[in-house]
Amino acid sequence: MKILIVKPSSLGDVIHALPTVQRIRRQFPSAHISWLVNDSLSSLLRRCPVIDERIEFHRQEMASWLPLLARLRREHFDLVVDLQGLLRSGLMTLATCAARRLGLSDAREGARWFYTEIVPVHPAHAVDRYLQVACRLGCLDSPVEFPLGLSPVPRGYSAFIAINPLARWESKIWGDDNFSALLDRLPAERVVLIGARSERDRIAQINRDRARNLAGELDLFELAELYRQCAVVISNDTGPMHLAAAVGTPVIALFGPTNPALVGPYGPGHIVLRSPTGDIRGITLEQVLAAVQPFLL
Repeated sequence: MKILIVKPSSLGDVIHALPTVQRIRRQFPSAHISWLVNDSLSSLLRRCPVIDERIEFHRQEMASWLPLLARLRREHFDLVVDLQGLLRSGLMTLATCAARRLGLSDAREGARWFYTEIVPVHPAHAVDRYLQVACRLGCLDSPVEFPLGLSPVPRGYSAFIAINPLARWESKIWGDDNFSALLDRLPAERVVLIGARSERDRIAQINRDRARNLAGELDLFELAELYRQCAVVISNDTGPMHLAAAVGTPVIALFGPTNPALVGPYGPGHIVLRSPTGDIRGITLEQVLAAVQPFLL
């Protein structure tokens, strides 16, 4: 049996899909499972133990579209699960010509027209929404896990404090001045700053040569490995926040306009700070310091 998971992006959504793919693997242990993922996120899945293959989608290269669709047709998948639910992923799903093509009932942009089965989903955290697909496929309930194939971490080797000070949207950023003030109050030798290569200069301005700036130096799998070595991760509402939660590291999550019940760090042990007004800048430095204090001991 050949199964295709269509979940190209974004980082947080790919992470949230992992428990569903794990349950599909347990239900179909001998299946060949491929995951269609954006090339920029592919490194996260390079050791994922529940898939056999990554099919990379080069979103910025229009010339790659036709070869990709042709390949999807040639693979002769038996089952396709579209967890993205957009026109683009719907077309990818249709291109497989698979006899069974599943998608979510809240899919947008007309993607539902490309499915042979629509799975009803209700509002819930993204992890739990995707797990409803696993239920539809007859998968048994099991503990929610995020299989990435990470290396074991030696006991007691959790000293770093990772800070992710930026995000795609300014409304989700606590503020450069706030993070700079936070750095003044933390032991610099324990702090590492995380971000994309494009964010490195801005993070350097926040940092002012106090902590180690790793922006742009790690791929996603390496970032996951680093997070496993951290006592805590302080982050805006963004993809790396979900990665930290997935590897089991406590997260202090700073939230603005989005609903943490639906897109917050999944699982126990995390701290979500949110201003009553929904403005992330309403979170005070004192609130963040109080949250991080137990991890400084």
